[in-house]
Amino acid sequence: MARPSDISSTQKLLGVIRKKRHGAPAVDRPADMAPKKTGRFRLAAPAMAGLQRTSTVGVDIGRDYLRLVRITEKGRGNWQIQDRRRLAIPPESPYGTPGFETFLKSALAALCRSPKHSRLWVLLSDARIDINPVTIPKVADRQIGNVIYWTVKKNTPFDEKEMVLDFDIQGELPDQQPPKLAVMAYTAPRRETEELANLFSRIGWPLTGITIAPFSLQNLFRTGWIPDADMTVASLYLEDDFSRIDIYADGNLVMTRGIKAGLDSMIDALVEGFGERKAGPDAAPLAPQQAREMLQGLDSDTPLRRETDVGFGLGKEGIFHLIEPALERLARQVERTFEYFTSTKPDSRIDRIFVSSPMNVSQSIVDYIGTQLGTASALLDPLTDEDSTACPDVDDLRCVPERIAFGRALCLALSDNGRTPNLMLTYKDREREASVKRINRTVFTVFIAAVLACAAFFAYQDYDIGKKREAVAGLRAQIAQTGPPVDRDKIMEWVGKARQSNDRFRIYADRYLGLSLIGELAAQTPPHIRLTDLKISLGPPPAPEAAKPAGDAAKKEAPKAREEEITLEGLILGDRQAFETSLAAFTMALEASPLFKQVTIQKSGVGPYLKGEALHFILNMKVEEQVHG
Repeated sequence: MARPSDISSTQKLLGVIRKKRHGAPAVDRPADMAPKKTGRFRLAAPAMAGLQRTSTVGVDIGRDYLRLVRITEKGRGNWQIQDRRRLAIPPESPYGTPGFETFLKSALAALCRSPKHSRLWVLLSDARIDINPVTIPKVADRQIGNVIYWTVKKNTPFDEKEMVLDFDIQGELPDQQPPKLAVMAYTAPRRETEELANLFSRIGWPLTGITIAPFSLQNLFRTGWIPDADMTVASLYLEDDFSRIDIYADGNLVMTRGIKAGLDSMIDALVEGFGERKAGPDAAPLAPQQAREMLQGLDSDTPLRRETDVGFGLGKEGIFHLIEPALERLARQVERTFEYFTSTKPDSRIDRIFVSSPMNVSQSIVDYIGTQLGTASALLDPLTDEDSTACPDVDDLRCVPERIAFGRALCLALSDNGRTPNLMLTYKDREREASVKRINRTVFTVFIAAVLACAAFFAYQDYDIGKKREAVAGLRAQIAQTGPPVDRDKIMEWVGKARQSNDRFRIYADRYLGLSLIGELAAQTPPHIRLTDLKISLGPPPAPEAAKPAGDAAKKEAPKAREEEITLEGLILGDRQAFETSLAAFTMALEASPLFKQVTIQKSGVGPYLKGEALHFILNMKVEEQVHG
């Protein structure tokens, strides 16, 4: 059995944590000394500049107090507490009344000033929360939600109208073929979730997130606030009528279990034990509230009870002796939970256990639990050794229980949709957001492609316009070199002169056409061919352009085709064997001439000529139209 006088492993454990977080060895200090302010935070009062930045606010609605913690993230993994408050809930305005809404609104306005720059996170009661670790095959992101839904539905059926399903993907399991994903799925009552969200909406401070206690505590490890992400850590939370054990490995919640034994079992043991030990029949029995005060008196910082108080003669060791059976039963429940965890994961062991409670928990209780489990133990005090902004409502830097009480609000203030399951943003909401993002990315990609295509087309058009401008500039330069520009009248005058010149050329061509044809025939006729007769038939010369009728008269008097033919008669002398060849060569030479066309042999025959023979032929041909110019 552990005693308060035993050597506490808690101080050693806290020293390790402080050394990890601050880079310096921990120094034990007396309980009556204020904590040395050497931590990460160095603000003596709420910073006005921080009010302009978006901050995360953890809202812990307790039985008697409302605790608020406001945090801003200065950088990746660097958080700064801007303010924290503990406000007593008016007895006449408990939770669920209009007066409480007014109280909550004024408290948030005093701490945050503006809903626009505040992300509010709040806890949902664990009463009807069902958390189940499941393992699913590794599938596409779009199919994960559907696979988890049917897996949970098969293992623990639930009504979708009454319960909300969500999950936290913890990563791929090692050494699994085929690959599998570890998932922590949970269901929460839909009605309570909506009522909590509506409460904050009615007061004009809409919530960012609603989560549950095991996942909010997970923030301490995932953010590195407590540097135990590489260890397997357990958390024991002691409530009045139950206790909750949460186990975290690699910063993920891997197991949670509820135990019916809690603080009430210790109080009942204290009342029962005191009744058995009272001095006489007239001695007053111990009331539960008095037993609760005695249980809180186990803390070394609490002064000894007065003689007039019930149970004064017991002393702290006597009180501890009376609650020890309840503590042992609690330790056995926790031990069985640890044994079940190690049986499912043989390679894992619990490295340490943190104990927390809404009521002041004596260090001797924490040491006893750690000794019984053979595990290092400590109070869950995330604000220990931190130089943060002072709470104006209570000196929690000196009072450990009050500082520990801010732990739930701090865990909520470290929440973020990227690391904290959120009942206001379930997997269905995330799937819809992902679908909208995919559509937006597609639209954006198409838009960018269209912009790039238009830009390329515009660049091409600009390049083409530049080329055409260069061509126009070159033409203008050429025009400038040709001299001054001329007007229409000048051009018409030149056209008239050109027509007169063409008319003269046609007249000369027609006049000397016969001589030209005779000269061409003489040039094409070889020496062994003798021309005996030549007939040239030429039609009348065409009328000049000026003499042609215009308008309808020109259409009525269509020009007649001009008949121009030549009949050529001659003899071919020489060897009789070459007559036909010579005639064919002569005919081809005339066809090749630019003045003749359609050369045909009308007649050819061999006959006597002088002392020998000759080939007599007659050729018909036409004159090319181009010879008239």
